[in-house]
Amino acid sequence: MKFFLFLFDRGENLAGGIYGTILVTSIVAASDTSLTIWRSLSIVTVTIGVFWLAHVYAGLLAWSIESDEPISYRQVRQFAFREWPLLQAVVVPALALVAGGIGLIEYRTAYAIAIGYGAASLIWWGLLYARNEHLGRRATLVVVLVNALFGLGIVVLKWFVGH
Repeated sequence: MKFFLFLFDRGENLAGGIYGTILVTSIVAASDTSLTIWRSLSIVTVTIGVFWLAHVYAGLLAWSIESDEPISYRQVRQFAFREWPLLQAVVVPALALVAGGIGLIEYRTAYAIAIGYGAASLIWWGLLYARNEHLGRRATLVVVLVNALFGLGIVVLKWFVGH
């Protein structure tokens, strides 16, 4: 049970979750129709894994240089957990692609779910931010619209790639 809770613990790095969401959704949108669903899934998971490792590695190196301390196993664990939300962003889109790959849903529906989840998540992140900052209605609307524009940009990307 503890491991299951760990999988869904966002930690404190909301930026990693937002960045991961944009990255995963963009990759899924760009790979729709041009690749098989399994190829799309492998590209998405490998890419997000590489980006996660790169964030952990860069954070560790920067920390070591700034603190003038050697990297320890404790720091590796700390930075890996800090960047965990970036990796978490792939879970729901990957599940949608797997469902499409094994025939539980149509492959187009799988891509639509993965992309729609990403766009909806971006709007959710905007609402979370606005709530956390105690923004008024107008400022909340601006933040949500900016996040929604990222989602719309990804949908436009998908349209261009698909045509």
